[in-house]
Amino acid sequence: MRSPGASSRLPGLAALASLAALALLGLGWSVFLKPDPDVAKGNRLIKKGKAEDALKAYAQAEQRLGRRPQLDYNQGLAHFALGKYDKARQAFLTASGATEGALRRKALYNLANTFFKEAEPTLASAQKATGEALDAERKLAELGSQASQEVRCQAMQQILELLKKATEAQKEVEKAFGRARDEYRRLLESSPTFFDAKWNLELALRHQGAAKQAMRTIEERSKALKERFEKECKQDQKDKQDQKDKQDQKDKQDQKDKQDQKDKQDQKDKQDQKDKQDQKDKQDQKDKQDQKDKQDPKQSSEPHDKKPLTKEDIAKEKAGQELDNLERRQRERDQQRARSRSGQTPEKDW
Repeated sequence: MRSPGASSRLPGLAALASLAALALLGLGWSVFLKPDPDVAKGNRLIKKGKAEDALKAYAQAEQRLGRRPQLDYNQGLAHFALGKYDKARQAFLTASGATEGALRRKALYNLANTFFKEAEPTLASAQKATGEALDAERKLAELGSQASQEVRCQAMQQILELLKKATEAQKEVEKAFGRARDEYRRLLESSPTFFDAKWNLELALRHQGAAKQAMRTIEERSKALKERFEKECKQDQKDKQDQKDKQDQKDKQDQKDKQDQKDKQDQKDKQDQKDKQDQKDKQDQKDKQDQKDKQDPKQSSEPHDKKPLTKEDIAKEKAGQELDNLERRQRERDQQRARSRSGQTPEKDW
């Protein structure tokens, strides 16, 4: 089944088709003469819009019957109705391996539909991103010459970023609908007269075409805006950057000078500290020596290995000196007697 989608147009950009509502196709259990009661119940519930309850009925059938392509397909329909497209895609992919022609065709068709539904959110994202870029362009035009050059340049930079974002969003649209397109074409290779698949393929191609046209328009606008930015803002921006670089260089040199000065001061403080410590060590050594001299005056003026004289030593030394004097006087008297006997005047012996 097909549902034609209305179209909406953004100013100056390619048209973006609105979301296409894809109807689900039910499938009977033609392989059985009498449908399984739980399967029949699930099919009725899907038609009533009670997909969650239908899944429970299919689960009960699967417990008895095991995995079946027909059951995978119906479970895929229920997941699709609940918006659980990842589970629906897996179920339809499994069911597409069926040998039965009708079942395989419907499984492939709804697998493509699932890719289509998963691609639809990219349309909203692209439309939002493109609209933001257009709003920014309109505000820039409203600024005119009243705004400063800096304000206009900032606005242009913002628009360039928004245009880049819009380009990425349009790429996602083209890529997402490309997956749906490939599945529809795969189905049409084996079923070329499947009209619903042809219609939905056309919708996917329209979305892709709109995205490509939007990207071309955005590219043209970006190019024109970049040229304007280069002309109006680049030199001013370069001057500001040069000024900033000079200031940064000056700040670095100031920081280096401060660090050098600090290093020199630290070195001087260390030397002063060392000199103070040396002076203190010398003073401590001198104080210790003075204290020692006070305790033992003689030891300070004589060699450290000479012992002080006792009273007995002094008495012995004195007696020795007196004995030496007596011996000296005796020699003198002996000399005088010898001269008297000879009658000669002796020569001086000194």
